[in-house]
Amino acid sequence: MDRRLKQFLVVAETGNVSAAAEILHVTQPTISVNIGKLEDEHGVKLFDRSSRGMTLTDFGEVLYEHAKVMARVGDHANAEIRLLKASQEKSVRIGTGFSWWHLFVKDLVADFLSENPMTSVHVDVCSSLDGLRNLMIGDIAFFLGTKVAGLSENSGFEFEHLFDVSDGFYAGQHHPLNGRPCRLSDLADFPKLSVSAFGNRHIGIVNRDELDPSFTRPRSSGANFVSTNSMFAGIDLLRETNAILTYPLPTEGFFKTQKIERLDVIDLEPNLVPIGLYSLATKNVEDRVTRLKSSLRERIGSHAYYDLP
Repeated sequence: MDRRLKQFLVVAETGNVSAAAEILHVTQPTISVNIGKLEDEHGVKLFDRSSRGMTLTDFGEVLYEHAKVMARVGDHANAEIRLLKASQEKSVRIGTGFSWWHLFVKDLVADFLSENPMTSVHVDVCSSLDGLRNLMIGDIAFFLGTKVAGLSENSGFEFEHLFDVSDGFYAGQHHPLNGRPCRLSDLADFPKLSVSAFGNRHIGIVNRDELDPSFTRPRSSGANFVSTNSMFAGIDLLRETNAILTYPLPTEGFFKTQKIERLDVIDLEPNLVPIGLYSLATKNVEDRVTRLKSSLRERIGSHAYYDLP
């Protein structure tokens, strides 16, 4: 990590150049000069200076959050290098959307483990936005999920299209619209639930203004908008409230086991959503990861899990 950013982080966290210099074992003028260079580079004031110390400006807060991510990425890379030096077995780490975990990824992982008993596997089950973030910082080797519009320039992501799905509207069994035909206009009277909402952690990965509206705001004009990063928390919310969730049709079978029903929206036009594999274009791929991706393609190609009803 750039030494100027390291110094910036310590000053931000201590609020004092003198304390930061002592921690980093450098002189105070060195830190002051480097902070000044950062401010010149960005053309903004990063700190408000007073007799009581240094406090971050709004611009400084933005740089601080991104610098912390960069520091974590650096720590992650160092940890992986140490593991390789020690010749320890490296785990295979992948990510998937919730629907695809239940439909075929869990079986894929079980088969992979039986064929590779000495290999550890970690699976992140999350939204596409969180999957891209985890991929970017090196936590996973690839992610299977919805294609995301508005990726930032130079994001480095590659998307391999595998199939398409349509979305449906889901609600708890008690919902007033359940069990009878309804229209899109009827949905506006009820709160919208999101399990893939845009957050500050996604800044720099995608351009918010270019995202599909379902990531950033309710599709309907309901009075409430509730979000969570946990599908199981979302299922609880659907059962306990009148919220409505927009989600891929292939998840309907699993949702039924959780007492969640698909609403019969008679004027809903099919809108195919691309699903595929995200990888980093610049990352060298291990043989085990390549084989796992090939097995996933074969499993998807030989099943009709994602066919429309």
